Amino acid sequence: MNYIVLIKQVPDIRNIPPDAWDWEKGTLRRGMLDTVCNELDRQALAFTAALRREHDGQVVVLTMGPPFATEVLRYALSICADRAVLLTDRKLGGADTPATAYPLSQSIRKIEKEIFGGDRDYLIITGMQSVDGDTAQVPPQVAEELGIPHIAYATSFRFADGALQVARITRVGKEVVSPTSYPALITVTNWTEPPFASFHRTVWAFDQEIVNWSAADVEADPGRIGLTGSRTTVNRIFSPKDVSTKNCEYVTDMGRLAVKIREIYDAKLSSQGAAEEVGEQYRLPQDRTPTFHGEVWVYAEADESGLHPAAFELLGRAAALARSLNEQVAAVLLGSGVDALARELIAYGADKVYLAEHDLLGHFSPLPYTETIGDLIGRYRPQIVLFAATPLGRELAPRVAYRTNSGLTADCTALDLIDLKRAGKEYTGILRQTRPALGGNIMASIITQNADIQMSTARPGVLKALPRDDSRQGEIIEYTPQLAAERVGVSLVSFEPVQATAELSDAGVIVTGGAGLRTKENYDAYIRPLATELGNFLGVESMVGASRAAVERGMIDRGHQVGQTGQTVKPRVYVAVGVSGAVQHLTGMQSSDIIVAINKDAKAPIFNVADLGVVASLEETIPQLTEALKAGAVQR
Repeated sequence: MNYIVLIKQVPDIRNIPPDAWDWEKGTLRRGMLDTVCNELDRQALAFTAALRREHDGQVVVLTMGPPFATEVLRYALSICADRAVLLTDRKLGGADTPATAYPLSQSIRKIEKEIFGGDRDYLIITGMQSVDGDTAQVPPQVAEELGIPHIAYATSFRFADGALQVARITRVGKEVVSPTSYPALITVTNWTEPPFASFHRTVWAFDQEIVNWSAADVEADPGRIGLTGSRTTVNRIFSPKDVSTKNCEYVTDMGRLAVKIREIYDAKLSSQGAAEEVGEQYRLPQDRTPTFHGEVWVYAEADESGLHPAAFELLGRAAALARSLNEQVAAVLLGSGVDALARELIAYGADKVYLAEHDLLGHFSPLPYTETIGDLIGRYRPQIVLFAATPLGRELAPRVAYRTNSGLTADCTALDLIDLKRAGKEYTGILRQTRPALGGNIMASIITQNADIQMSTARPGVLKALPRDDSRQGEIIEYTPQLAAERVGVSLVSFEPVQATAELSDAGVIVTGGAGLRTKENYDAYIRPLATELGNFLGVESMVGASRAAVERGMIDRGHQVGQTGQTVKPRVYVAVGVSGAVQHLTGMQSSDIIVAINKDAKAPIFNVADLGVVASLEETIPQLTEALKAGAVQR
């Protein structure tokens, strides 16, 4: 078996000079930043090295970027790669994710033909996302362009009777899947410590020739690359400090920390109404029609436990958007035996429900789900489609967007409508999609161009659901997809559901423990009392959370996990104890109103998103803070 590893050289977001931003153009002057190999791509290299130890084959590493991206390729050669390919061309600059996925796919086709000699027995492996974009869109879109299966959020693998089995994590459990056809694409989450290159291997790497290909070399269609081929464009970038007072203040006295938490909490509470406004109600200008046409759709994620609560949040926002555009709201519901859930979607704001049921939709798999939703979009042509930025949504939406030639913006925290004049073109009633980028260092407002449909994934917990109204009437439109088992691309070997024991989105206070606590005993001794006393101190419901590392070490069950593969939360107060702040964890909690970070490592990334920070030993700090909160609650 052969391997292609997609990697990316990214800016070091831990230290971005203020003048590195071009605020007018909405871009980052990357030449002013140090660059490193994307962390999850390092994990992908380690994953590939382990795979090759089991099944030998050639490893080719591929990246798209400027000439200096050879640095990251030499790093990959020093780890495990045999060949390195750099796709570099000024014509590729300014690309969004579809305009990136397409030329990468063309390069993969060329590697298959010219380096692998036409052998299709290979895997494409990459990190599930890059820290500079955080979209997780390119890998699924590469898979969609190539028409191959993909397996996301991979954590481990094994070979059973010669067949590859990949363990992956989902929102509701753990599953093991096996590709039934090749090539196949795998995206890797945190798996193991990245390997270190030996001195001998590093010297060898710097002697190797790096193959350079241009857009013409890979026969890329000029209309599908760079700015021309991009379906979305950045309308504006701005610092999160423009919309918040986020600036980590370090505190050493725990009594003082309790006082500061109360002060910031009261200040946030007093401006709650303004803080929670998504935006003013848009009014369509007289004598003008919207640039886009059609219904406003919501993909309603469902599993064995029922509808994901994020579906109701999306319906609430979709209803406001549709009302402004004089359109109807529709929900798209897929599965097997899920027809009873359609009425619930109507009660929460849907005017229509497009219901597709099939045995092959009983358990989520990207290919049949993409085919079904793509067919529905092709038939009914909505103008907006919203997905929840859950693990499933982040797998599915990129493939659907690529298949339907839609613009897609990931992990949005705000969605509103605007009128805009840009580059001589006038837009009316288009969707402005606001999201954090570069690890939360900036906010970006993005609009769709060069596409007929606007698509977004929105973070669970940041939009408001409408009150349930069982008296609402709506239409259920049944659709029977034509799916073939051989097109699924993967087989389900096993599935282990994990019962969610905590709906953390209901908590006003969350205290999360990370790997820094080391043991379950420490977690129970420090985190639970701290959560209780902080809840009492502020007079709100409190719950305990955990990072993925803490869950995997057995400190608490996965129902309490916060992060990309756990729950996305937005409490009033979020306290991270012994949590380093990996990007997967930040994705799930950085929209919290107040963030307190406690870690003995002053360089931990968690402090980059914190309002209040404590750099100290947990064993001394947490009991002191717990007592200070307890005393403060009594005084009140």
